[in-house]
Amino acid sequence: MRASIAVAIVVVAFATIACSDPERALVAPSNSPAALAAGARWPHAAASGALRAVRAANEQSVAAAPALVPPGAPLPPFVEARLYAINALNAIVPRYERYADDGPIDAGASAEAAALTAARDAIVGAAPASTAATDAWYAREMASVPDAGIPDGIAIGRRAAAAILARRATDGVATGGVAPYTQLTGPGDYRFTAPFDAPPFTFIFPGTDGFADAAVWGTTVTPFVVASASQFRAPRPYGAPSGAAAVLTPAYAADFAEISMLGCAACAARTADQTEAALFWMENSPTGWNRIARTLADRRNLDAIETARLFAQLQMAEFDAYTTSLESKYHYGFWRPVSAVALADTDGNPATSTIAGWQVLAFPTPPVPDYPSAHATAGGAAAVIMETMMPGRVPFSTTSGSLAGVTRAFASVADAARENADSRVFIGYHFRHATDIGLAQGRAVGEYVATNTLRPLRGPR
Repeated sequence: MRASIAVAIVVVAFATIACSDPERALVAPSNSPAALAAGARWPHAAASGALRAVRAANEQSVAAAPALVPPGAPLPPFVEARLYAINALNAIVPRYERYADDGPIDAGASAEAAALTAARDAIVGAAPASTAATDAWYAREMASVPDAGIPDGIAIGRRAAAAILARRATDGVATGGVAPYTQLTGPGDYRFTAPFDAPPFTFIFPGTDGFADAAVWGTTVTPFVVASASQFRAPRPYGAPSGAAAVLTPAYAADFAEISMLGCAACAARTADQTEAALFWMENSPTGWNRIARTLADRRNLDAIETARLFAQLQMAEFDAYTTSLESKYHYGFWRPVSAVALADTDGNPATSTIAGWQVLAFPTPPVPDYPSAHATAGGAAAVIMETMMPGRVPFSTTSGSLAGVTRAFASVADAARENADSRVFIGYHFRHATDIGLAQGRAVGEYVATNTLRPLRGPR
């Protein structure tokens, strides 16, 4: 689950004109930014400048994400999603609720300066190691901002960034959700996977036999929107009362047969297109789905306010999807395919057999339990956010940070989310059941986020 993720970002440009109370009507002078945002048009230069600031802030969040971890260390997607969500939530939009800041509206402030400043402060606050690069970026961007309203815009941006950072300061992410994990040894029980079952990983928590990532993330980290990480807990694996019972079901036997033939490095039954899909979707989900969101926002000509809301909801949904998935993963502790294939002769199911030397297409298997697939959960949540904001089937193509030079085309975001889920079977990381349930879980999280945060404000009464 550790790889690169890039998606989503800041627009505090509109802290000046947001209304934070969802029950309060948006009332403002007819020539104010609030009134313009509610229905009229901004001057072209102001509108294009605001959109430029929103997108620039999004790009800088992606660029800064590697600074969240030490040099050379893999970046957990659930940690990266938090950075993007923090920044995106600084998008103070006058058409929608705000998440943290409820300070006064200032109609004369520069929206561009507010957005860029909020991005700068939020990124540096969440990823201090990115300070030098982010400050250089901020200076370059601010140099092209028109003079009018800059001091007030800067003040509003700082206020908005401080509010979101303060709200998330005690969300539990600081510890990474990492804790010792004691593996069980029955059929279906999650086992540490290579290389996380040997030194140096066994030194992380002496007395355990290996390392499992984010073992308490789902029980210690506060989501952005969902009530709790268990609100959308997945049903029991294969509907069975235990892992040992799950591996005896016909559905498990069918999934075992499928991944045995399709998920290994040497699997001849996997097609070239399936191999490409497996590697294409391997990158961190926040990165890939942010790229798709930017493409579709351009296709639909979303303005600055709509784009800010899209990025914000997308990354809140990604973060909550990962948190929800991790809670389910460790609640059930179901084994990964690589363990299942190696131990098949001991699982009690006559339809499964050990395959010597079986290994996933792209080593290593992420060090978390199989069920449900967090990758599929993240994709399902992302698809719902984009479907809600941009209804209809819109064909698009996109690229990948994990398979350079390849472009894949899709008829809709739902189709992309389906392939994203399927890819985890082709790469050998997940059983089909884990991806199907993960996709459904993600859609449930996405629907909840879409309807319960940054909602449209009510007009004058």
